Amino acid sequence: MRRFVGVSLSALLVLVMAVPAVAAPDNQNTAEVEVSCDQPVGEVTVTIIDRSSSVTAFTEDGQVLVIKHGLFEGLITIEVEGGPTIGPFPESFELASAKGGGFADQLVDCTGVFAFEDTFDLKRRDLAFLGLGDEFLGATTTVNGTFDFELEVIVPGS
Repeated sequence: MRRFVGVSLSALLVLVMAVPAVAAPDNQNTAEVEVSCDQPVGEVTVTIIDRSSSVTAFTEDGQVLVIKHGLFEGLITIEVEGGPTIGPFPESFELASAKGGGFADQLVDCTGVFAFEDTFDLKRRDLAFLGLGDEFLGATTTVNGTFDFELEVIVPGS
């Protein structure tokens, strides 16, 4: 189960570690998330780097948002082809990009929903962890997650 949660959370961690850049990357490993923030950000669609460990998000107009703190609560479901569906089960976690209280006067509150889907083939260690028999070795497995989140972000240069 840890691998499944790890795979699921890796998609979310996209929102929580640093990636240096001044504009949204132009590659196939990005995802878009609708975010509602206090001013000066407002309602925006941000681009995040999928399957990374990024605390950097990019708005449509090229603005950079750095996540200082985040709370995530949601549900994860695991579907095994030809086998069981596990979940949905609740998952919640808190993330911080840095320790300390710096920038407290510059934090902007944001909320939104992050949904993802990840597909992979089961390996032997996955079978053992899930308590599945050898007949599911190599079975395509899909992890779906939906997380409500609350973030505190810094807008560099503001």
